[in-house]
Amino acid sequence: MKLSLRRLAPLLSLPLLLGTACTAEVESDGTEDELNYRSTAGQEFSLSTTVSFKPDAATAALQGEAKNTALLAQEKKLRDLVTTAITAELDRMWPEDYRIKASSGVAIEFRQASTTMSGLTPVNGGESYTFTVAAEFSGVNGLERKLPMVTENGKTFFPVPADLGAGPQKLQIVITPVERSRNAYPKYLELFEGGLDIAVHVGGDHNTPAKDIDHARSVYDDLVASGFRSPVARFDDLKIDSAPLTSSITVKGKAVAVRVRIVHVNMSTPETRNTLVDAYKSSIKNADVVIYDGHAGRQLDYSGVVVAYSPARVALPASEFKNVESTDKQQVYLFNGCETYTGYADKLLENPKRKTTNTDVITTGNFSAIQSKANQVIAFIHSFIDQTGGTWTQRAWDSVLGRMNAVGERSWVHVYGVHGIDDNPKVSPLADVSKVGASCTKDADCGAADSRCLAVSSTKKVCGVACADSGGCPTGTRCLLPKGRTSQDDLQCIKQ
Repeated sequence: MKLSLRRLAPLLSLPLLLGTACTAEVESDGTEDELNYRSTAGQEFSLSTTVSFKPDAATAALQGEAKNTALLAQEKKLRDLVTTAITAELDRMWPEDYRIKASSGVAIEFRQASTTMSGLTPVNGGESYTFTVAAEFSGVNGLERKLPMVTENGKTFFPVPADLGAGPQKLQIVITPVERSRNAYPKYLELFEGGLDIAVHVGGDHNTPAKDIDHARSVYDDLVASGFRSPVARFDDLKIDSAPLTSSITVKGKAVAVRVRIVHVNMSTPETRNTLVDAYKSSIKNADVVIYDGHAGRQLDYSGVVVAYSPARVALPASEFKNVESTDKQQVYLFNGCETYTGYADKLLENPKRKTTNTDVITTGNFSAIQSKANQVIAFIHSFIDQTGGTWTQRAWDSVLGRMNAVGERSWVHVYGVHGIDDNPKVSPLADVSKVGASCTKDADCGAADSRCLAVSSTKKVCGVACADSGGCPTGTRCLLPKGRTSQDDLQCIKQ
């Protein structure tokens, strides 16, 4: 079956910079980057290059603030030429048709809001100037081995041919791993307060045949098969004002109501398409988990939540997220479309109510495809609602993302990642950490459904607690896999 890219047309010429991965894992506690990032399939990196230029004659003749303003304008123009040159070189090396092949192993995405200019410095009394262009980008694990890196005079860099107005030159692009967020859990207990409300907004599809309704139907069918009660007899009877599908999960011995609403283009007429935009705005204000599944792209004042294409395109641009009424409560967002890493999280966090302390955002660092089943969306929802033995099963972000990156709508590499989790809990929300190290004979002695009674010798067993990272474990313990366990869901705080 031919895959249809979920990427907005027209494809505008905006910077698309390289993401590489490094064999050494570097992690952060979030003290340096407010919008840090973590992915099981990729890594965030920074690039930087030093640019030299001579002021044009008109600028050189100016004095004071007028000259500073002119220099800044020239600096910005050169910055854009640098990013365009890098884009052109990467497109030459890895054209789009190559990046969507399973055999390529390539995924690259530039985060627009991260681009900076710094260090404008006069040389020879202002005869020329230098400054640094820097940016962040994501890429699939192991991508650095595909780069034609060069080492000259002890400096290793990615060479990029460019013409910045003074003739051909070679930019020396230095690539450095960005400290990534440590693994953590979603703030489940805050999300569950008053019940868990999940909103699934399936965007319109301009491809022929369109697959958006198939996507929405697959989510509905999966929920019903999973025991959710539907407010209607069949999917086709769902309306935009229908009651949600409902179920419940058992968390710490108490029932938590789960409500899921599905919104798609057939719930409107050509004259009422804006009701779909209003529905998404309502989810930003009221839902706990907000999912967009549809076309997306790099131009953030055009791309966003695209609810319909026929007979006209109707969308809420990402640049408008800041103006939508929201809430102070904890929320999780999934933007499941092409290249949403480029700035969807940044734009959402411009909303005065949305902060990294109350918002986790999942974006895509590669192209996306649309087929008949919303596999990633379904996997994502199940990460919040699955139960084992009648009790809710928590999953850390690596487990959530690992499932999304593994299931297949695409034949090429998946790069789902999450932003804004640096303050999230590193131990299970079910855990009683006071039990760590306590003597036990069975799991039930350890106080939580996901805490384990672990053998530390042939004669002694002690309690552990489920964890995502050692940063949440009590002093003297680390987050490790117990002997004989292989799943990251089995990690426990264990005495070193």
